[in-house]
Amino acid sequence: MAVEDQVAVAPVQGAYFRKKLLRWHLDNARHFPWRETDDAYQILLAEVLLQRTQAPQVAERYKGILVAFPTVHALASAPLETIQDVLRPLGLAKRAITLKKMGEELVNRYDSRVPASVSKLMGLPGVGRYIATAAAVFAASAPYAVVDANVIRVLERFFGITSRKRRARDDAALWRTAELLVPRRRSAKYNRALIDFAAVVCRPRNPLCPECPLHERCTAVPTLVGRTS
Repeated sequence: MAVEDQVAVAPVQGAYFRKKLLRWHLDNARHFPWRETDDAYQILLAEVLLQRTQAPQVAERYKGILVAFPTVHALASAPLETIQDVLRPLGLAKRAITLKKMGEELVNRYDSRVPASVSKLMGLPGVGRYIATAAAVFAASAPYAVVDANVIRVLERFFGITSRKRRARDDAALWRTAELLVPRRRSAKYNRALIDFAAVVCRPRNPLCPECPLHERCTAVPTLVGRTS
């Protein structure tokens, strides 16, 4: 069913999805340094670095980047060449300009503080809806859905919904569907569970359907199992 036709999902199905996902995550959570803090700057910095970059790669360099730029002010005042040198091992030297501008904006507009508002975060250089939402959720447990292509894949497979938009991540109705699934008091745990599940089990290729805790009610299982058998 197209997501425009169904913004909500059945409450029973949604409750099953959340329960199974959170239970799976208790023993299968991935561990990264940016998950060990609620410092808004450190989380925002990590999310910018993670854009189109694998988490394990960022994890290898993340602590060193924090040593070089431990605060918003340190990032904003650092020479561009220094930021480029620090990011070069990750292949992200071109992202240095964006990071420096982001730091300067935080210093000049927000007194070196990271705003909690998603709309204000989206006004920062290099920060789109995904990064802004992730920063708000993981720094302050804001009750939002963190939606990217991997999360969309899980929702499409399990609930059998599809987007008619050319880019599903730009589909406002799909975002609303994702929002309805978020437990208001455990938004950070739920979103991390969904992100990890997409990376470890519900993978783009060769998903681990026989091991999936959701397979009993997943609408895509017959197709996926047949494809990978």
